[in-house]
Amino acid sequence: MPGIDIDLAMPQAVNQLLALKSAGFVLEHLEGSTVLVPGVLMTKVSGEVSIPDRFRVTVEAESEFPKSYLEISIITIDDAAYMTDIFTGRWNQISAETLPFNLSGLGQTLAGIIESVQQPRAVRAERVNGVDTVLIKGQIISENLSELVPGSADGFPVELEFWLDREGLLQQVLIIGRVVATDIPETVRKLTLENINQPVVIEPPGDAPN
Repeated sequence: MPGIDIDLAMPQAVNQLLALKSAGFVLEHLEGSTVLVPGVLMTKVSGEVSIPDRFRVTVEAESEFPKSYLEISIITIDDAAYMTDIFTGRWNQISAETLPFNLSGLGQTLAGIIESVQQPRAVRAERVNGVDTVLIKGQIISENLSELVPGSADGFPVELEFWLDREGLLQQVLIIGRVVATDIPETVRKLTLENINQPVVIEPPGDAPN
């Protein structure tokens, strides 16, 4: 595609992600869902990350039996993690190791994913959320997504589409195909980044136990 050198664009995108200081993000399912725990399907995760050691997210999920909508909030600061109780909504302090994902290293995680893309090719210029970008397509193996998608299996071929702005900043990613063993073949996940490198303050919840 004229106007972009893929051999320069990919390392530039990796370097921009490794330098990421903060961002807002949304990881959602356009098709399918992620099994968070047996009987609970995660449909969307959104929040903010302040690299290297803070993030605040809201997890939207559905329980299968009885069918109901669930919302869980999580805050991590250094080694401390807080999560709201599914039933009462009250904050509890928990071990960070028990969380199904760790997003505090989001930049490094995404850099590793972009670095793992095989046969990247620039497809076309597109505007995404008001930003001029270039759409790049390639392939990746499911285990390379394990830091982003909890429970990623080994060996599934996955199509990756991602959009870079003129500075090489990642704006959006589509993850197409099975990543987790329980995924349906038509699963599509979309990650959107916003407010990149804008100041963000993440504090412990006000009613959390000491």
